[in-house]
Amino acid sequence: MSLITELLERPLDPSYQAAADRRVAAGLPGPTSTRTVLVIIMVLLTGFLFAVGARSLRPTPTATATVKDDLVQRIESLQALGTRQEFELRSLGKSVRDLEARGLSQSGLSGLTDRIETVAVQAGAVPLTGPGLTLTLDDAPDTDGAADAGTRPGGGFVPGRVSSADLQIIVNGLWAAGAEAISINGHRLTSTAAIRFAGQAIIVDFRPLSRPYTITALGDADQMRSRFDSAFGGLYLQQLTEQFAIAATWMNSGRLRVPGNPSLRVSFARPLSGDVGSAIGADASRGPTRSEEATP
Repeated sequence: MSLITELLERPLDPSYQAAADRRVAAGLPGPTSTRTVLVIIMVLLTGFLFAVGARSLRPTPTATATVKDDLVQRIESLQALGTRQEFELRSLGKSVRDLEARGLSQSGLSGLTDRIETVAVQAGAVPLTGPGLTLTLDDAPDTDGAADAGTRPGGGFVPGRVSSADLQIIVNGLWAAGAEAISINGHRLTSTAAIRFAGQAIIVDFRPLSRPYTITALGDADQMRSRFDSAFGGLYLQQLTEQFAIAATWMNSGRLRVPGNPSLRVSFARPLSGDVGSAIGADASRGPTRSEEATP
């Protein structure tokens, strides 16, 4: 306690205090303060010199960096424009289908509307809702900035990162398990859809995907999950989670929605031959059709 009291009452070392007392006794001025004008000027000057040095050492933007920044801004702008036009195209497509149905109904060919709707559902041109499940995949937590951590054999991707091949195998496994409609991050997969990669990026029909990757599959959720887990797709997904720490989350739902593919176009068409009514009746006898909001 005596040492603590000594430190609190006399914080200045006795030797320093004795030197200061001798200086005053000799008629010299006392210790100078750090708040003098000269000290403040020196501090400001030193700070100014550090600022000038840091600015001089900062690399000047090169022509390549300027062009890169400009390209990034243009790409982001065009992506936003494409998204807006895609929503507009979906709205216009629904208006066209409504007008087609109204015109056919007024012409006495309402049965042809069901046939067109059946073909549109099979082609993936219209959105569907119904029960199903979602599978969310995400990269392993330690893959951020791991571009030099090596790649998976034959894949070209960082081991803990979801690759296009992973999505292909899992999607094919869900199709085989009985899925009736599938989308990835809101992009509808049809018979002409392609899951590819560009560098470390994944694209679907030339649209880039961002993590996490949410796969929505319509159908009997329990039956799909049971078939998928026991097949190659389930074993492959289990290997991804156990060996590469890729996150996979399943969720069942009684009402999910997959959008239509607005990029589909009619490339070939031919007129109905013979009696239109009989052709429609023959097609309708094949089974019930599903409307745009039908439950699969």
